[in-house]
Amino acid sequence: MPSAAEQTLENQNEEELNSLHSKIKSLRSVTIDILDDANRQNDQTNSFTSFASSLFSTSRHHSRTMASTSTLRQYRTMAYIVGAIVVLWLIMKLWRSGPGPTVHPIEPEY
Repeated sequence: MPSAAEQTLENQNEEELNSLHSKIKSLRSVTIDILDDANRQNDQTNSFTSFASSLFSTSRHHSRTMASTSTLRQYRTMAYIVGAIVVLWLIMKLWRSGPGPTVHPIEPEY
């Protein structure tokens, strides 16, 4: 039969073992969260890289098209782009201003 001191040491060892076990669970949980976050960031990086290469390809295609066309066509394309920007700006300006406040005339009191 173990003595009281041995029983106390055994209980302390069990408590420490349980404490270490919970710390290991917490560490494992944090490690899994870090792995999931790293995988999400990699997915975002891959989609950004794909978008960047697509944008570069479109830009290169546009440059080749502009280089092979006449000057008049280039000016016309630039005019369309500038016109579209101005129209969008006007639409945004009108949309922001809204219908305006409703003004009720004040009737004079007699």
